[in-house]
Amino acid sequence: MFHGSIPTDLRAIIHEHAGTWPGQATDVYVGCSGNFTIERVLAHSGLTLHSCDVQLYSSAIGWYLAGGTLPISLRDESAEELAWLEPYMDGRAGTLAVIMLGSRWLQWVGREQHPYYGRMLRAYRDQFERLHAQTVAKIETLPLRLGSYQAMDVNEWLATQVPEDAPVITFPPFFAGDYEQQFAALDQHFAWPEPTYPTLDDTAKATLIDRVTSRRHFILGLHFDVEELTPYLRGQVQTANRGVPINVYSSVPRSRIVRPAQRLEPVTSPRLAPGRRLGERLRIAPLTMGQFATVRSQYMSHRIRPGTPTMALAVLVDDALVGAFAFSSPKYDPHSVYLLSDFPVAPTSYPRLAKLVLYAALSTEAQFLAQRTMNGRLTHMTTTAFTERPVSMKYRGLLSLRSRKDSTDPAYRYQLDYGSELGRWSLADGFAEWRRRHGQTERLDGPEEDPAQ
Repeated sequence: MFHGSIPTDLRAIIHEHAGTWPGQATDVYVGCSGNFTIERVLAHSGLTLHSCDVQLYSSAIGWYLAGGTLPISLRDESAEELAWLEPYMDGRAGTLAVIMLGSRWLQWVGREQHPYYGRMLRAYRDQFERLHAQTVAKIETLPLRLGSYQAMDVNEWLATQVPEDAPVITFPPFFAGDYEQQFAALDQHFAWPEPTYPTLDDTAKATLIDRVTSRRHFILGLHFDVEELTPYLRGQVQTANRGVPINVYSSVPRSRIVRPAQRLEPVTSPRLAPGRRLGERLRIAPLTMGQFATVRSQYMSHRIRPGTPTMALAVLVDDALVGAFAFSSPKYDPHSVYLLSDFPVAPTSYPRLAKLVLYAALSTEAQFLAQRTMNGRLTHMTTTAFTERPVSMKYRGLLSLRSRKDSTDPAYRYQLDYGSELGRWSLADGFAEWRRRHGQTERLDGPEEDPAQ
């Protein structure tokens, strides 16, 4: 019932290593608790667990699991609009349930003028009594309990609250600001004794690494290599194809490497090859998830972390595969589908083949298949590009730039959000327009560069 999780294989590493610590190590300290997955892994180990974190969501859970009261109240500026929540806030499970449920919908408060957000807010308020009672019942049956919880910076906690001979486990946030962004709406509407803490930047992480690895027993999870810790590297877990690998450093001499097992299925259509001219008929065809994984692994940039689509479609001209795209179901706006992936095959003699894939994705035929698959009326499409450039050359001219901001992924400089109407043309008309605007730049003397990169 908590946000997020640690993969099964990573759970196994934690359980195996903690199980080898000497019997006298009965108290274990878990820093940067987040969603308390590490604590849940060790809930039945007989260990007394002590935790810390700096976010409201985590602190509400931690205080409850440690048997304390939750010193949380509505902020003065939110008291009138959200006064209906106060009867549910009892300082224990009731308050925790409000925080957990609020993490799902509070980001829409103040945006009621948008039809979707307004409907969702009304629905949550109408059903809140039932949802709150169900959540409280689940909370009260949680088997996990903590020996203590501190809302404070992990480095300060290690230096002042954790005995020097105590085992420590921590998987710090991969990127600065992860939890701040995820639970910003909670801080906007609730007052609580917020701890002061520095950003967990490279300097703070170096301090954290030193304070953890100086102990006799430790488990440390990081998304980057630390050369001086190579003798302690006991495992590496990569939970998704081309996902961020997690290095597990531990004082226990037991190793494990876990890589994702991706199901692949053959795609029998011939690929458009260099020197081959395009045919006359643009069409799209459904792909299984295994087939989509096959072509995605071959042609999508390896710097892009793949997600799981709701539907995937091949783009063909006559019988030749020229690319693929995938949609995810609407998340916030029920009429707006998300373009999760789009890419051309390569190499070919057409430098702007990526735009032909977009023409196919914006077609009435793609709109019809998406609506049939997702059982709803879909009128718009959104997508996100991570890039070093302030605009995406692939999307420019076809999609509208909705926002530009600094990337949360350190591999890129910008995060660009794009959108467009769906069903703007038929496949035949879109192909004709692409030929007129982009097809004449074809060259038949060698391979192309990928314009999507």
